Amino acid sequence: MYAVIDIGSNTVRLVLYKVIDGELRQMLNSKEPAGLAGYIDSDRRMTRKGVERLLHALRRFELVLEHIKPRRTFVFATASLRGIVNTAEVLSAVRTECAMEVNVISGEEEAMLDFSGARRTLSAPDGLMVDIGGGSTELVAFRDGEIREAVSLPIGSLNMFTKYVSDVIPTRAELKTIRRHAASLMEEYPLHSGEGRALLCGVGGTCRASCKLSDELFDTDHGYSGYPAIEVKGILKLVKTDRERLVGAIIKSAPDRLHTLLPGMAILSAVIERYGCEHFVASPYGVREGYLLEKLEETGHGG
Repeated sequence: MYAVIDIGSNTVRLVLYKVIDGELRQMLNSKEPAGLAGYIDSDRRMTRKGVERLLHALRRFELVLEHIKPRRTFVFATASLRGIVNTAEVLSAVRTECAMEVNVISGEEEAMLDFSGARRTLSAPDGLMVDIGGGSTELVAFRDGEIREAVSLPIGSLNMFTKYVSDVIPTRAELKTIRRHAASLMEEYPLHSGEGRALLCGVGGTCRASCKLSDELFDTDHGYSGYPAIEVKGILKLVKTDRERLVGAIIKSAPDRLHTLLPGMAILSAVIERYGCEHFVASPYGVREGYLLEKLEETGHGG
């Protein structure tokens, strides 16, 4: 049994895996909605309250690990810790309070690991992959099943909610502002190999939740096989035309993402428009699986 703790901007998650015939089998998936991106001050420092939220989540997972005793435990952080100025201070607190060593991965590493984790579920050899996290968005252009180019954008569902949304549910105008911001960042961080990618593969909680929302709204059962990419824009329009129906569907399909799903989908809509994507699918695997596979290969613990 192997354990992976993923310290994200929105949630801190513990996942337990077994390796069976060379494949990862998920045995437990537990999350703590820490919302760390909401505890970054104007100087880009994580506040003391944010550090306490992180430590609370890790202490809870410690109790689980004490009983299960996995063979190895790997802990990593993404935009939650790499985008702040007091990273060393937070890592020291985690080391002292929880005896955990955290590997803070770069945006480019995150994009590569997303692809490594999700590649076995890809339905086509060519396309674009997107991971909309709480504090960053990774884009990977792939061809013939291999990465051609990757970028990480400093924009995510939670930091966009915190920056632009005044209530729990964003207004149409606020969603447009988020889309414009995402579009400007894609111009600033161009992904030249991403042009004309008909297939968009989504990784992470926002993308998977969008599939659940689509099924709930339109009474379908497509799951992660996805939907026509243009549907995202139609869903966002419901904020103005049928807000009650939209909010009810989110509560039924992804209640823990009530405040962040629509900001995340606004980013998704900007990606679809920028790169001309026609169909959207989601993968149940991503950065956590990619990270574990890499570590098992490095340490020779793949058996």
